[in-house]
Amino acid sequence: MASKLREAWMKVVRAEDYDAHMAAIGQAEANAGLVSDLFKSDPPRPGSAVLFAGAGTGQLFDYVSPEMLKPYRTTFTDINTEYLTRLATRVSVAPGIEFETRVDDIEASRLSGAFEVVLAILVLEHVDWRKAVCEICRLCCARAFVVLQENPAHIAAAVTQGRPLPGSMALLKDVHPHLIPQSEVVAEFARHGFDLRRSSAREVLDSKRMLALEFKKRR
Repeated sequence: MASKLREAWMKVVRAEDYDAHMAAIGQAEANAGLVSDLFKSDPPRPGSAVLFAGAGTGQLFDYVSPEMLKPYRTTFTDINTEYLTRLATRVSVAPGIEFETRVDDIEASRLSGAFEVVLAILVLEHVDWRKAVCEICRLCCARAFVVLQENPAHIAAAVTQGRPLPGSMALLKDVHPHLIPQSEVVAEFARHGFDLRRSSAREVLDSKRMLALEFKKRR
């Protein structure tokens, strides 16, 4: 199943369809709010390196200004070049931001790190998540920030049920992402030396929640 999801995100799901879907169900705006809260409440050190792993199209910057990244050296990665091109266009509207985009696989990253903060927003549901957590922890020198999707008990799948998915997104009705219990994610990060520091959530369509978990490396 993971290989089919990988192929879908690399070759099938168009950037414009994904953006339309995430905007329609409110997840892009919710995720933007969670990321904005992180940078406001406990920002990384000025000049530090920040990584957005599996950054996709950068749709969160439709709801929060990329100017929040000006103090940092930011890297955005994804397995889809088209997504990164769209992301770069969004970030470039704010002059003076030091950033780069890299095609990279979070299950087996070619990056060397070390980043003060690594962010992975709705990424773990789409990959071999234990491999991804291992790589995130390898690349982190201080903190990791992940956003998971939590569904109410009557909705088992990670995609929106009962609503048509736009265009190329329709494939995900059959090859859908997998939800991961918070407890398992917390335990896996702990196994790699990162402890849960705090969590927050925002509710979206169908009583689903975007759950943000911030981890700190043990000293």
